[in-house]
Amino acid sequence: MILKFSMEKNIKKDFEAYTSLPPSIRNRYFAKIYWSTKYCLLQKYGKKAKVPDDKLQQLKIVAKKYGLSDVRVANIRKVNGNFKIVDASVSE
Repeated sequence: MILKFSMEKNIKKDFEAYTSLPPSIRNRYFAKIYWSTKYCLLQKYGKKAKVPDDKLQQLKIVAKKYGLSDVRVANIRKVNGNFKIVDASVSE
């Protein structure tokens, strides 16, 4: 787990991206966020790992379907053996 500290808009952006996914699939594709406050959030974070192209494409497809953007290798971690998004934005 990681405790992220950032500006209010960045924390809000991460939390909105997480909650934009339906609860039934949210934790399958996005690293779980346990709680957030104005300037921080607690999130499962995982380890940096080489993301296979098929996994990257799968996460991008899910993200696009639910209106998320900025899904790239730098924003994906291996959490409990699965590749998950740890940072994304809601598309406007």
